Amino acid sequence: MDPIETEPLPLSRHVLFHTRDVDQARESVARVFCPHALNPCHAGELLDARHHSAPLGEGCSLNYVQYGAAVDIDPGHLGTFYLLQIPVRGGATVWCGGRELRSDTGVASLPSPSEPLHMRWAADSPQLIVQLSQAAVARQFEQLAQQEPRGSLVFEPGVDLNATPVAGIAAFVRYLCSTLDADPGFSGSVLARQAEAYLISSLLLQLPHNHRALLDAGRRPLLPRVVRRTQDYMRANAAEPLTLADLCSHVGVSARSLQQAFLNATGESPMSHWRGLRLELVRQALRAAEPGSGSDTVARIAEHYGFFHAGHFAAHYRRRFGERPGQTLRLFGG
Repeated sequence: MDPIETEPLPLSRHVLFHTRDVDQARESVARVFCPHALNPCHAGELLDARHHSAPLGEGCSLNYVQYGAAVDIDPGHLGTFYLLQIPVRGGATVWCGGRELRSDTGVASLPSPSEPLHMRWAADSPQLIVQLSQAAVARQFEQLAQQEPRGSLVFEPGVDLNATPVAGIAAFVRYLCSTLDADPGFSGSVLARQAEAYLISSLLLQLPHNHRALLDAGRRPLLPRVVRRTQDYMRANAAEPLTLADLCSHVGVSARSLQQAFLNATGESPMSHWRGLRLELVRQALRAAEPGSGSDTVARIAEHYGFFHAGHFAAHYRRRFGERPGQTLRLFGG
C-alpha cells in the first residue's frame, strides 16, 4: 500500500521547536510572546507541543501553536501586543478583561494588551495566532483616523469567523501562512509590509473596539448616499420591525440595488447590517442597566429591539460579542 500523505502543518518551514517537555515549551513560547505560566490540565498527560513562527513586517508575526494536551496558559497581561487566535480545530476558554469567551473554529479570540488574560486550551486544539504589536496597531489607527488613539485601544475579545468581513480576514491569514512557506523571501519584503498594513487596517475597520466610532466617523462620508440614508433610517427606527421592503421604500431603490450597495460598502446585506445595529443597541442597554436589574431584563431589552426568539438572539449575540447577554448584564449592569 502507498504511504498515507498528510498535509503539512501551517508555517512548516518556520519551526521553532517540537517538544514534550513543559518547561521547554513554556520558555520557547515566551521568547516570541511573553512570560507566562503553562500547566497541563490533567496529571500524566503528555504534551505534543509545537511552535512555528515567521515575521511578516515589522509589527506582526504569524504563528502556529499546538500543545496536544489540554493546558492552562496564564500570561497575566500581554503588555505590548495583541493576539488574534484562530483555532484550527478544537477550542479554548478565554478569560479576558473580566469576561469569559468560548473560542472554537467559528469564534476566534482577540485579547488586547491592557486586559488581564487567562486561557484554557482543550486537548488537540492547535491555533493560528497573529501577533500584532501595540505600536503597529496604534500607528495604523492614526493613519486611518488622522489622530492618535485616546488611551488604550481594546478590541472585543470574541471574533465571529462566520461574519462576511471577518471570514475574509481569516482566509487572508491562511493565505499569508501559505505564502511564507512557499516564498522564503516574502517575510520583511515590501509586499509583506503592505500585507501587514492591510491586515491591521481590516481588523480596525471591521471589528468592534472602543475606538471604532472615530474610524466610523471618518469613513462615513465615503459611503454611498443610499447606504448612509438607509443607516440613518435604521438608527431612527431601531425599535421598529423594519423589513427590506420598508428600507427600499424609504430610500426609493429596488431590493437588488440596495443589497448590492450594502454588500459593496459594508460587506454584508442590509438586513444583516440591521441586525448588527440592533445587537449593538442591546449591548449598550445591557451595559447601562441599573444595578440589581431583574432576571427579565435581558428578555425585555431584546424584545424592545425586535429579538423575540430567545435562542436565536442569544446565538447571534454570542457570535458577535463573544459572551452571553446575561454575562454583559452581570458585568456592566450590576
